[in-house]
Amino acid sequence: MQGYESIFILDPNASEEAQKTVLQKFRDTVGAKGGKVVHETSWGRRKLAYPVKKRDYGIYHLFYLDRSPDALQALETQYRYDESVLKWLTVAIDDLEAEQQKFERLRTEGAVYKLKSE
Repeated sequence: MQGYESIFILDPNASEEAQKTVLQKFRDTVGAKGGKVVHETSWGRRKLAYPVKKRDYGIYHLFYLDRSPDALQALETQYRYDESVLKWLTVAIDDLEAEQQKFERLRTEGAVYKLKSE
């Protein structure tokens, strides 16, 4: 199944409740345009490679979306207007399940796991 992988970084100073509200708003935006968030993952708070909007840390989130261009366009519009979003990147992928499995394998066995355990 083709789709999109969308990674976005939220402001680390936002409260837990504000983050949940923003995530739900993003899910609702995708759903309102006929799209679907197939899988989502939160990476948590991580140090940024360089300061972004005067922030050294960010809270990373990952959405796997079905192939719905209208939903993607609406989601990226929300990213632009939401002040709690520091950065985002969306790429088209050919196989959602394969990419998600690769990510989970990296998270449990690979570089992501090693960073968390240190």
